[in-house]
Amino acid sequence: MSKFALGLMSGTSADGLTLALLDVKAKKLMCFKNYAYPKNLQKEILNAPSFTTPQLAELNFKLGKIYLTFTQKFLKDFNIKKGDISVIGLHGQTVYHNGKIPCTLQIGEAAFLAKNLGLPVADNFRPAAIALGGQGAPLVPIFEDYFFAGKEPKILLNIGGIANASYVKKGQTFGFDCGPGNVLSDYGVTKLSKGKNIFDDGGKIAASAKPDINKAQKIAKNFEYKKIISLDRTIFTEPFFKKYFPKLILKDLATLNYLTALITAQNIKKFILKKYSVKTLYISGGGAYNKTLINNLQNLLPNLKIKILDILNPMAKEAACFAYLAHLTFSKTPVNKNLIGTKKDTILGVLNLQ
Repeated sequence: MSKFALGLMSGTSADGLTLALLDVKAKKLMCFKNYAYPKNLQKEILNAPSFTTPQLAELNFKLGKIYLTFTQKFLKDFNIKKGDISVIGLHGQTVYHNGKIPCTLQIGEAAFLAKNLGLPVADNFRPAAIALGGQGAPLVPIFEDYFFAGKEPKILLNIGGIANASYVKKGQTFGFDCGPGNVLSDYGVTKLSKGKNIFDDGGKIAASAKPDINKAQKIAKNFEYKKIISLDRTIFTEPFFKKYFPKLILKDLATLNYLTALITAQNIKKFILKKYSVKTLYISGGGAYNKTLINNLQNLLPNLKIKILDILNPMAKEAACFAYLAHLTFSKTPVNKNLIGTKKDTILGVLNLQ
């Protein structure tokens, strides 16, 4: 078997495609890179939940071609030979997740990668977990248990469009979606600037005003989850803003930033800190670079030492996760049921052969 697995990840913020090359046996990230999407493509992806069937079918194939283009560029940029790769793991772009009937949809046609690169491609990882009583997300605890778990417990918090947290200790690892990640800030900035800006760089805008803490506390009570759940980005977009911020103004971005931290902190306290003793929380994902958000989290979780993920580049973790999941699919290795909340251990993913 070739030495490396390649993972492709496009998150709910839809800002680009991250590729990561993983040496599975050595537990070593060889290289990674993020390729930004053009603004018009990001807008198209974010609007995809309301697309007609023909529009969605077209975007599915368009993304498949884009994934191929970026993968070919990645191989060239890092001088990687295809023969050194055993399998590619493609997460795809989440369009919808977790409706009234448990369901999920990731698009981005894998055939373009498999047939043009001549490599097996594993994708469609989430449905198997849902079919066996799980929620299909988050899947990153599988990778975290393999890559980060040791005797000393830790919390790993990934802040993408949605925030997910994991309690990580060998044999006891579990994870859950704990609230909105960058979605509230991104949506607010985009709405206020009428699309000229799409995120608050470093949280600078949020830092320029004082948050309405009372308002944030009242809203957060509606997002203290009774059980571990999986979240879809769309619940924190237009319906959320119509209900809680109908007349959005600039200083509301400070409240949205604080609210993001508050919802995340309250659910980490409930599902992890009430049961387990943990000293350190490591942050990854785009939110790791939002200083205002990190400061808010530290103030809300004063007993935790909060650090940017230093064992692995914080922007590479999810792509590396899907490289590892592809390796498991390719080697027909079942995933432990406790890591994905299913009735039994199972193999995740569908293998597209070259």
